[in-house]
Amino acid sequence: MPMRPYDVKCTRPGCEQLAQFKIAARWSDGITQELKTYALCCGDCVAELFRQARAKQAACRLASGEQLDVPGIFELRRGQRDAQLSRCLELEQLLTPANTDLNDEVEFPCNGS
Repeated sequence: MPMRPYDVKCTRPGCEQLAQFKIAARWSDGITQELKTYALCCGDCVAELFRQARAKQAACRLASGEQLDVPGIFELRRGQRDAQLSRCLELEQLLTPANTDLNDEVEFPCNGS
């Protein structure tokens, strides 16, 4: 029996908005790979949760043979699997300019693309 569609909410505590983005990093143990999800978030929360995901990944200890890439921002689309999600490289660059610390506040226009 197929699952019914459902709304995915932002995972930041206290936020009730619909999630527009998946913040995730490619993880592999050398045999299999998947996206490790750090957050599902709305446009209002993406900057904060992206910074938190980067900090968590940097502190992550890996077992021998494991690889965990730096988290990225992916646009959520109903019915699409992880491999089909589009990466939001421009948004990532906007939130992590070379001269900006991840703890700095960054304002950006968010249109979900």
